[in-house]
Amino acid sequence: MSVGLAPRPANEEMRARAVVKTGLIDAPNPEIFQVYCDLAKDITGFEEAQFSLYDGEMSCGIANAGTADFEPGEKGLRHENSICSYVLLETEPLIMEDISKDPIWKNHPKILDGTGVLGYAGFPVINKDNFALGTLCMFNKKPKALSEHQIELIKKITNNIALLLDNQIDQKEMSSQKMLEALGVFQKSFEELNLDDFKLFLSLAAGLPVGATSAKNLVNCSLCDVLENKKVNLSSMGRKLLLDMKLESRPMKKVKIQGNAAEDLIDEMFASLN
Repeated sequence: MSVGLAPRPANEEMRARAVVKTGLIDAPNPEIFQVYCDLAKDITGFEEAQFSLYDGEMSCGIANAGTADFEPGEKGLRHENSICSYVLLETEPLIMEDISKDPIWKNHPKILDGTGVLGYAGFPVINKDNFALGTLCMFNKKPKALSEHQIELIKKITNNIALLLDNQIDQKEMSSQKMLEALGVFQKSFEELNLDDFKLFLSLAAGLPVGATSAKNLVNCSLCDVLENKKVNLSSMGRKLLLDMKLESRPMKKVKIQGNAAEDLIDEMFASLN
């Protein structure tokens, strides 16, 4: 028998778009959310706590406490038997001390076959624009209740998660805008240089290795110097341009990444120009 889809919130299109803007669906970052799952599990005494985001079709697990084989980024269809999908529909949490006694969910397939959890608590993660971007859900094999104090504490946790998500979106939008403004300054200052030269300039600013041959246009414009060991560094003029572009080199070098990861970061920043 086919399983239908779970109902969608009234603001689904804009809500899903905001989720995608976080960048976490394709590149989950469980480290920054793990502590909230750990706290939720400890505060409630439930056996498992999971934070998930929901794009247009799928749920995406971001962080989890209590499941040894959890894989960040693992996706599942938002179908009608997915209780957590229904948490997105309300501003208040969906709490069931014993799912088997709930008038709506007592006939859930996993309750009927005895494989499902009984204690459940799902809290929506609602951002500043009133979009339920995700859920913080807790599960327990046996029936389990929450006190009013515990509920208020978990609500505070979800508010903190929502703030992190809003910051994630804002930073991405600011980065794109900042990069566009920097490109404008770069092209105005050196009309003979192209987008490839701009990317190389960003790579040098981030402390990434750039070959002398690749950087010949930057060298010709006195934006970088070639040292005796063939290493290419930004020149004093290059550092001044970096300041004019409002892209200081020190914060960029604080990013502790190397090799392919560093190059991927530059590529991602560059992609925001398209």
